[in-house]
Amino acid sequence: MPSLSQKYRPKTFAEITGQRHVTETLRKEVATGVLGHAYLFSGPRGVGKTTTARVFAKALNCEKPNDGEPCNTCVPCQAANEGRWLDLIELDAATHTGVDMVREAIIEHARFSPNIGKRKIYVLDEAHMLSGASWNALLKTLEEPPAYAFFILATTEWHRVPATIVSRCQRFEFRRIADQELATRVKELATLEGWKIADDVTDLIVSRSEGCVRDAETLLGQLGSLGESTITMDLAGLVIPPSHLPLAEALMELWANRDHSAALAEAQRLFDEGIPLLPLFDDLLLIVRRQLVASGQPDASTAKFSPAELNDLALLLFERRRDVKAGVDPLFALQLAGTVVTNGMLKHGGQKQESGSGKQESDSSVIARRDPSSNSGQAPQSPTVSKSETTEIAALSLVARNDDSKMLDLATVRRQWNAIVRAVDEKNHSIPFILKISRPEEVRGHTVVIRFQYAFHRDKILSDHKHRSIVEACMRQVLEDPGLIIEGMVGESTDTQEERPYDMATNILKAFGGSVVE
Repeated sequence: MPSLSQKYRPKTFAEITGQRHVTETLRKEVATGVLGHAYLFSGPRGVGKTTTARVFAKALNCEKPNDGEPCNTCVPCQAANEGRWLDLIELDAATHTGVDMVREAIIEHARFSPNIGKRKIYVLDEAHMLSGASWNALLKTLEEPPAYAFFILATTEWHRVPATIVSRCQRFEFRRIADQELATRVKELATLEGWKIADDVTDLIVSRSEGCVRDAETLLGQLGSLGESTITMDLAGLVIPPSHLPLAEALMELWANRDHSAALAEAQRLFDEGIPLLPLFDDLLLIVRRQLVASGQPDASTAKFSPAELNDLALLLFERRRDVKAGVDPLFALQLAGTVVTNGMLKHGGQKQESGSGKQESDSSVIARRDPSSNSGQAPQSPTVSKSETTEIAALSLVARNDDSKMLDLATVRRQWNAIVRAVDEKNHSIPFILKISRPEEVRGHTVVIRFQYAFHRDKILSDHKHRSIVEACMRQVLEDPGLIIEGMVGESTDTQEERPYDMATNILKAFGGSVVE
């Protein structure tokens, strides 16, 4: 049984949802006959790139187009609608990335005239996945195509398409579908299927689709497959997982109130009730994002976090979410994040906005208020915590103090790099070789970015939780930075390439040590 996306796929430019800035331009090109030979369709997934490519291809071969729109009645149009048009060649670059595919399926194939219509159209989906050799092979054909050949490259990552290719294409940027247009599409499909859908269900589908028309159609199809003619919120709850945003908002409120004990208890309760904590990090980040946007509004003075705090909070949640994906216990990661916020250990935690004034307290006044040795008054009583929590907070406080007392710099990391490699070698003998031929490239706060020569070297260090932990622990020890973490990039910098010998034997000796024996 075909999906709603297949069953009601648009057959004309006018039927395509929410991409009028693209479809009108293409329609006018067909109507006037002023055409290019290569087109680049870029944008998010599921917003109509491939659908538009098919309609455009059909219009290019239509025998009697109506002001640029395909007639859908002539032989080429009917063949295209039924999926038996031999002159429309669709290729998936994600599956066929090699140069042989490009040569056989495009370059050689384009030498022969069309079978039915007057033009041949090649639609290359996920074009950014092609290899460098494939692009080089295709370049000449794009530069000097046969008069009947047209190429449409569809991609979600146009920046990965070589500039030499982009410069030879007409580029069209597809956008996410606006909520109102998406809601109209959902209601139209429901009506065509004979379903009565509640407005709140439509709103739910639109919110979960995030501007992706294909996701909206898929969700509607899942609800319709339940066999009910009336789709209510109760029915929708059987298919669409409930949002945990209210739970995240409640937890964020405890953080904002600096209620450490309650925040720890709430995190434990969510875990005990089986709430998935990794998606909860996404909900927390969504709240931070909304608050950051709202901070620019006139009434932002009532916000419980300053813009600087929201920035720190977002970075903290990004780090803890990454830790969870790397294998750290999600409950522990969530409790750690809450501990930092509720105990005022964000880097800009002193910049709390005063209600109704829009002014910010200075860091020195907040520090004085928290410091027991300050003469300005006695420090406020903190919530009762266990010995383990006290140790945890002390460790985190050390990280926070390190932000101000000692900032890493790239020169220091590079100077200590050999010592780091030796420290790693004492704990693991398989990964020092990778570090020896890698190089610290950048330092951002407490994050050290390492440049690896190969992607599998980066993955062996960063994707393996055990290896990553060893490297980070040794770097923290040598560099005396308990908050240090590592990231990675792949490829050699220009200066490294110039310095690196081209002789393989020399490179191996440099990595492993030793000398050449005559």
